[in-house]
Amino acid sequence: MMFLFGTKDRWHRVFAYDWSETSGIVCHKQTCLAMQGQKVAGVLVSHTLEEFDAHFVQTRRRQGETEGPAFRKHLDIAFDLMTQLFPHGLDGSYFVFDLAVSADARHQGIRRNLIDAAIAKAKAAGCVRVCLDVAADNDAVQFYKRIGMQVAVETRVPQLANQHGVGTHLHMVLPL
Repeated sequence: MMFLFGTKDRWHRVFAYDWSETSGIVCHKQTCLAMQGQKVAGVLVSHTLEEFDAHFVQTRRRQGETEGPAFRKHLDIAFDLMTQLFPHGLDGSYFVFDLAVSADARHQGIRRNLIDAAIAKAKAAGCVRVCLDVAADNDAVQFYKRIGMQVAVETRVPQLANQHGVGTHLHMVLPL
């Protein structure tokens, strides 16, 4: 996200103006939180492929309205590069956009519970697969393989790698 949004503050702004909406990449309707008391232990952001495409448009529109022209120009370039890095899913896919567990809540089954929630949502939506994109060097790859996900596509965009340190990514799929 750092390449795309530049700073944590900007990513937090994007999250904030999407959260309260009914559509957007990280709107509350697409997000599932795992709580430990009053603390967020994990987060799952997921969509059907059709929802993701529509929500992406809404998020981009809001960014255009709230961020300055220089950042909007950066986003045009960045999203073009990101579409090269992340392949568009197949029809019938349920897309896990983000799955994260806080460092102090790891190894407690939260990641598994969140992925199970995504699988349940996918089945309820009539999807035939769950997919996600993950950095090839992310430790979570082994977890995804253990639960039956398979690498469908491996991508690397030289410009992203050389200029921004964004390495190889895997598009992983779990047939339902």
